Amino acid sequence: MKQGAPTSAAKRSAAGRKAETQARILDAAIALFATRGYERTSISSIAERAHVSRSAVFWHFGDKETLFQEGFRRMLVPFVEQFKATLSHLGARERLFELFDVYEDFVSEHRSEIEPIVRWVGESPALRSSLRKPLLALVDQFVQDVFDSLEDLWPEPQEAQALSAALVSLMSGNLVLSFLDANPRSAERRRAGMRLLAEKMLEGLPSS
Repeated sequence: MKQGAPTSAAKRSAAGRKAETQARILDAAIALFATRGYERTSISSIAERAHVSRSAVFWHFGDKETLFQEGFRRMLVPFVEQFKATLSHLGARERLFELFDVYEDFVSEHRSEIEPIVRWVGESPALRSSLRKPLLALVDQFVQDVFDSLEDLWPEPQEAQALSAALVSLMSGNLVLSFLDANPRSAERRRAGMRLLAEKMLEGLPSS
């Protein structure tokens, strides 16, 4: 080994410090974006909350829009991980209804972060454009997860794909409605209606 060359342990330590710094910056950004909104959140305020310099924020993420997108992706990590765990051990029919539960539980647990995002997408063309790609990627993944369950149950794959997209659209609509109408009874009716619709769809199909 050349004198002065970093060891493997030193490289791992540096990578660990970099990941820890990025995590602090993202946590600070998510908290401030949620409470102040995008326009009123400055790089300086993010740096102060994360206990780093402004230059460190720029060095790790480049600009505020990139930081916003990465913060949004970070917020979705628990959602994606829950899906992976959910899909691993259930039959197709049970998996479909478990997907509904995971979606609703995630929305409930992360309401304070999701509500401003829904508002920003509706109010700001710039933020709608910024979030378009990660949001659509998430929707496409969820449609695929629902389709993976329906495909094992439904006789026509093209119909299963269309039904998967329709179910996810209804769930997305329920999400938006939950912020317009916070009445728990209304929310429960919408959740029950989703399950009843899915049950009616699957009536007469063989169990899996």
